[in-house]
Amino acid sequence: MQQQWSDKRVLVLGAARSGIAAAAYLRNVGANVTINTGSEPSTEERMKIEALGINGVFGAHPLELLDATDMIVKNPGIPYHIPLLQAALERHIPIYTEVELAYLATDATFVAITGSNGKTTTTTLVHELLKGGSRPVHVAGNIGFPAIEVASKAKQGDIIVIELSSFQLMGVEQFHPQAAALLNLSPAHLDYHGDFDSYADAKGNLFRNMNASDRVVVKGNDSEVMKRVPAGLPASKFGYDSGDARVVDGWVTLHGEPIIRVEDLALGGAHNVENVLAALLLVEPFNIPRAHIERVLQTFGGVAHRTESLGRVLGRRVYNDSKATNNVAAEAALNGFEAPIVWVCGGLERGADLTSLIPALGRVKAIVAYGETAERFKSLGEAEQIPSFAVDTLEAAVPLAFEQSATDDVILLSPACASWDQYKTFEERGEHFVRLVDAYKEANR
Repeated sequence: MQQQWSDKRVLVLGAARSGIAAAAYLRNVGANVTINTGSEPSTEERMKIEALGINGVFGAHPLELLDATDMIVKNPGIPYHIPLLQAALERHIPIYTEVELAYLATDATFVAITGSNGKTTTTTLVHELLKGGSRPVHVAGNIGFPAIEVASKAKQGDIIVIELSSFQLMGVEQFHPQAAALLNLSPAHLDYHGDFDSYADAKGNLFRNMNASDRVVVKGNDSEVMKRVPAGLPASKFGYDSGDARVVDGWVTLHGEPIIRVEDLALGGAHNVENVLAALLLVEPFNIPRAHIERVLQTFGGVAHRTESLGRVLGRRVYNDSKATNNVAAEAALNGFEAPIVWVCGGLERGADLTSLIPALGRVKAIVAYGETAERFKSLGEAEQIPSFAVDTLEAAVPLAFEQSATDDVILLSPACASWDQYKTFEERGEHFVRLVDAYKEANR
């Protein structure tokens, strides 16, 4: 479908990696491209734009850009309510996201995953499982390379495993995966979407173009998820945790057939068992050899900062779950272990109600909280008669967590807060935690 862009005047909004990748693709297929950002791009971004030889307008979104625009490709994070996009909608100028652009650029097969939590782990696991098949497989979206970069090189018969956010799914019209999973739904990004239903409905756009030869994978007993599966959708529907894939007597089963014992999974945490069940249903149509599936499930230990096992450290089992930036993600991690937990938490103060975490504290033997929310987490624990401590930084939290733990206990960093009070990203926070754990181990050998 590349010819639809030839000689078209396309405005690309956003100069981050995906925006520059979209601009490069469009230029290569004959479009007349202008790239526009509301802020000044970095030096690196500006150099890349100049190297492409395309027009750049930076620092604002002037409405006169629309006078020379046939189509818009926007970064998913740019909200539709900005004046430029509202004016474009009034003028009936088509607005695409990079994911839609990627879909139109290839005849490859898409396997798509979305959800409030667990989508990166599930996407990565599905990619690893599909590597055992006969077809070339790529990973794209919020992880790996920008979708358009991957799609422009993928051939018919290839498989693209893509992780999708609600931002990306708001802008899809023709995107059509052959297998798709909506893992779960909990309130998130409400500042962008306005309310929970708008956020959840955006996730549901994943299914809108699926047909009778396609496969939908959902958590069948999640009522909010099931509301987003369109009535009359002709695709085959498969549920996990209560039907087609579930845990029976300590075994992960697929249609009743035992696949692997839960205790043999490399992924830790009960929520990751659900990710495994969803992944098995997604890859089932691709005839992956059983031996490869078992090998991956026994060795795939997860994605960095997502209940990532750091192994045994001075007899403790230590996990880095820095990606847990909200209550729901932290609850899932806390509920995922049978052993006593020393919970390291805290971060940016957003005013969240912490009481929803109380049911997940049953195995928590101590709370070590840091950052802006430290005192609130300390109060939460004390109200439940759990020894609780408030410190300023992770540097202070890590030694205290070891002191409060014993052999075979779990030390779990699962902040339930964004990182921005002290770190630029959750990745930076998680990497710092790993370094602090390593340093403590070296100092206490």
